[in-house]
This record gives sequence, C-alpha cells and structure tokens, in this order.
Amino acid sequence: MPHTSNTDFTIPILSGRGCPFKCTFCYRMDEGFRPRSNQSIIEEIELLKKDYGITYIAFGDELLMSSVERTTSLCEDFIKAHLNIKWSCCGRLNFAKSELLQLMKRAGCVFVNYGIEAFDNQVLQNMKKCLTIDMIVAGIEATLKAGISPGYNIIFGNIGDNKETLNKGVEFLLKYDDVSQLRTIRPVTPYPGSELYYYAIEKGLMKDCEDFYENKHVNSDLLAVNFTELSDDEFHRCLLEANSKLIKNNFDKRCLATIKQAEKLYLGKDVNFRGFRDV
Repeated sequence: MPHTSNTDFTIPILSGRGCPFKCTFCYRMDEGFRPRSNQSIIEEIELLKKDYGITYIAFGDELLMSSVERTTSLCEDFIKAHLNIKWSCCGRLNFAKSELLQLMKRAGCVFVNYGIEAFDNQVLQNMKKCLTIDMIVAGIEATLKAGISPGYNIIFGNIGDNKETLNKGVEFLLKYDDVSQLRTIRPVTPYPGSELYYYAIEKGLMKDCEDFYENKHVNSDLLAVNFTELSDDEFHRCLLEANSKLIKNNFDKRCLATIKQAEKLYLGKDVNFRGFRDV
C-alpha cells in the first residue's frame, strides 16, 4: 500500500458495503450504501492493533467517503479513540474539500483512491459520474495540499471517448503524479449488470452474459467491447502510447527519488536506511 514503511503491518477491512452513485460502467448487486457503525469499526481496529500489531488499515470499501457527514463523523471518532494508525480508502472528488481532507489527515489517512474515469466533461456526463473536470482538479489539489496521496483511476473507451479525450487524461496524470503508485489507463469493461452492459447488447456489440465471459472479457487490460469510433487495433495502440508516457514518467521520478535516498544514506549517514527495494 502507498506510504507503508518496512515496519508497517497492513490489513484490509470494510467500513461498509455498496455505493450511492450510479455510474454506467459499474454493476450493482444490491442498491444503496450499508455502513457499519463507527464504534464497530473502531473496536475491530483496536483488536487488530492489540492482538496482531497492525499499524495500517486498507479500507476495502467501494466508497468509504460516501458523504461529507459520514466521513467527518468517522474521522472525528478515530481521533477521539486515539487510534494512532495509518489508513487508506476509496473516495469521491465531489466530497474532497480542504476542511474534510485536513480532518482525514489528522485521523491518520495517507492515501485516497479516486475514481476519476475521464478528464472530459462530456464523457463524464455520458457515464453519469456526477463530476466535472473543475471538480476533479480542485479535489486533487486539495488532497495533495492536505498531505494525502491521491490514487488516480482513469478508464478509456467510454461513449464519447477518442484520442483527444485520452490525451487529456494523460496530461492530467503527468501533471499531478506524486509517485505514490504507478498508474496506467485501462479500457472500460461493460460488466454484466451495468448500464453499459445492456447498452452494448442493445447496440449489437455483445450477445449476452455468456458472450461477455467466453469471448469478450479475456483480460482487464484489453478491450472487451469497443464503444469508440476507433478500430480495435487503433484503440490498443492509443493505450500503448498513453501508458508508455505514464510508465516512463513514473520510473523517471522514482529513479530521482531513489538517488536522493542514496544521497541521504551516504552523505547524511542515514542509519535508518533499509536497502534499495520496495517495501
């Protein structure tokens, strides 16, 4: 997980299930959001700390930041309980305001994984994301300013996507990459049960669930159903070019960061150094 150290012990837990939003590419087995109580979450974390020495919680919810009110309440109770633990979660950029993010930071949050999905207003509207590019930029900048690393999820191939919208996403990722994770852009997948799945069947792009699993969905990083005007080969070449830029940018920055580690080790005699390797 991002921002773990050699001495951290990490475990995933759930603070709730479901999501109140209805993005077209996302499937829903059950409606709504079902949160656990703050007290039950705190009791579980306290047990994990006491019995197993856990120092980092990776919340596996689809969306811990389901509302400003819920996130505020949870963070305030974390602080009151003196949990003194690092944690990460999935969040929404329309809730990513400075005051809330600063509270999350005080409560131990070090990483928020955001579903950005596209950096084009029309594509965002087509997928019912309830976001705009202005909201995305404001939320990411507020997250970085609060000292929390953002996770960037962008998918390509939604209705309205083209080379231009893909390049917008690449430029955004290059500008705001803080090197906490290597992120690449993946093709959108119309999972059975999603609005996009039924759209694909309606348009004759896919027959049924069997066709999806037997013929279309062979790998999550390859095109399952093409909703763009690009050919399949053009689509994959566009992703190759985009992700080549992102991979090179990330490794160049990581190289510089590792060299700075070496300078701190040899010139600053850093006795806490534990080797040139990922933890």
